[in-house]
Order: sequence, then C-alpha cells, then structure tokens
Amino acid sequence: MFYHFLKYGLIVSQTNVPNPGQAASTITEDGVAASQAIAQSVDKLWNDVLQGGLYAAIANLGVFFAVGTLLIFIVQWTKEMIDGESSKGFTEIIWTIVVIVLLANNGQPLALATQSLRGIINQTNQTLLASTSASIQLQEAYQQVMLKTGKGDAIQSLVNQCNAIADPTQQTQCLENAAAQAKEIEANLDSDNRPEWLKSISDFFNTNIFQLAVRGWLFGFAIAFQWVIEVCMLLTALLGPLAVGGSLLPVGSKAIFAWLTGFFSVGMIKLCFNIISGLIATMVLNADNNDPMIFAFAIGILAPVLSVVLAAGGGMAVFNSFSSIATFGVATFVQRIVNRRSY
Repeated sequence: MFYHFLKYGLIVSQTNVPNPGQAASTITEDGVAASQAIAQSVDKLWNDVLQGGLYAAIANLGVFFAVGTLLIFIVQWTKEMIDGESSKGFTEIIWTIVVIVLLANNGQPLALATQSLRGIINQTNQTLLASTSASIQLQEAYQQVMLKTGKGDAIQSLVNQCNAIADPTQQTQCLENAAAQAKEIEANLDSDNRPEWLKSISDFFNTNIFQLAVRGWLFGFAIAFQWVIEVCMLLTALLGPLAVGGSLLPVGSKAIFAWLTGFFSVGMIKLCFNIISGLIATMVLNADNNDPMIFAFAIGILAPVLSVVLAAGGGMAVFNSFSSIATFGVATFVQRIVNRRSY
C-alpha cells in the first residue's frame, strides 16, 4: 500500500506538468497497474482468512444457525405437506440441500464459491480498465497527430480495425498494439529543436508545486478507496456462512440473497468507480481547455461517492431480480415434477 502512495507522491517531484489529455492517459495506465497490484496483494489475505481458523469458526456458527432454523423449517414443512402444498414443500427441501452442501467441511465449498465470484468481479474490472486505458492512449496520440499535421489517416485506420473486433479480449489487444504504433507515429512527428538549457527554463516556469502536491494526494485517495473496497468485500465474504445458515428461516426472502446483494454491491462499487474514471478521463481528453486538477478532484473525491450511490441501488435491483427468478424457477420445476407424478 505504501508503494502505491509513494508512486503517486513522486508526482510532486516532476518538473513538467502534462496537459489534461496526457494526465488522463497517465492515470488510466497507472489505474490498471494499481488495481491489479491491489487485487494481487489481497489474494494472500483472502486465502489466509477463508482457509484459516476464523472462517472455520464463523462456519461452525453458521451450522449452529442452520440447525436452529432447521427445526423451524421441519415444522413449517410438515404443515405445508399436511395442507397439500407439496410443491412448496419440495422447493424448501432443495434449499436445505443447498445449505448443507455449502456449509460442509467448515464452509470450504462456500469459501471456494466466494473466491470464484471475487475472481469474476476482478477479471471484469481488469478487462474494463485495460480496454479503457488502451483506447485513451490511442485517442490521445490521434488527437496530437491531428493537431501537428492535420492528417490522421494512419491512426484512424487503426481505430476502425479495432472497433470492428467483437471479442473484448482481442479488441483490447488490438487497441494496445494500435496505441504503441500511434506513439511511434507521434514520436516521429514530435521533434523539439530547442537547446537543452532553454527547455529546462521552460519546464521550471511551468511547474506548480501546490497543484502537483494536491493531485498526488487526490490520486492517493483514489488508491485508498480501492483498498477499502477490497476490505469491505473480504468482510462481506466472512459473513457468508451466517447468511447461508439463516436461509432456512420461513420468511419472504432468503438471507443468502441479502448476502449476495451485499457482496455484489461491493463489486458494483468497484466496477462503477472504474467506469466513472474511464468516462471522466475520456471527457478530459476530448475537452479543448481543461485543468488537470479537475480530473484529479473527480477521481479522488467525486468518483468514489458517485460509485457508492450508483452501486447501492444497482446491486439491490439486480439481485432482487435474481432472487425472484431463482424462486420462480425452482417452484416451476418442482411443480412440473409433481404434476407428472400425479398423471
């Protein structure tokens, strides 16, 4: 974690303030590396926690909850069978089997499923960041070539080729290759023939230490926010056995869906943060006159707040739909089996 704060703190020591487009491109590149480094550094913590004694103790507590709710379930299930609601009774039996399987072996099946879900979320975010970064680099080089020469046919053809690719992975690779080629074209066009002493004087007068320091802290806030997301996701994973153990209660919605809602909402926060960062970077890059401080302020403060607000509603809506679909699907499947047996 200190490494990432140091990395962004080194911005203070730079002697050349990039334009908004260059700032957007630099931050998206660093965002890919930072997001991947944070996820990898937390991987060992996830393995230690989900395979250690703490998770086993919580899983045992979840089993205790499951046994307690099982007694209530048996009473409710017997009542439904006596009243002739056999389809609903068989549906509840399926949930009992799911709870037993997930909490078996100190909850290791649930831990494995949780880590797999986290892996899917991280892979989606990484793919999004890589694609956004490559696209912004290519767009930045294209705009610079257009400003210098008025002709961007070569790079525009690279853009069109990548846009025609449907597969996200191949499109990301195409954008990365195109960005490298575009930088080569830009390097050939970019020649500064001024003497070194004159360029040093120009760089000195273009330096604003206060802005660089504030930008460094704002970027540090963005990195810290991603660490908080990882910690929240891990804490939510620890509560999984308790939610599964309480899923046999005869209530309207299952506790496991509430837990999945929380876990998915944290993942949505991470996804929304990266999407907002990419959109803001693109807007800054397309703006004619813009201050890099606006981009830093948006990434460090506004993006975390907005991502939390969006994920709070989006995660709940998605998983409410999933819970309704799952309940309806299981009930329909059991009803068909009962009807076939009656014939």
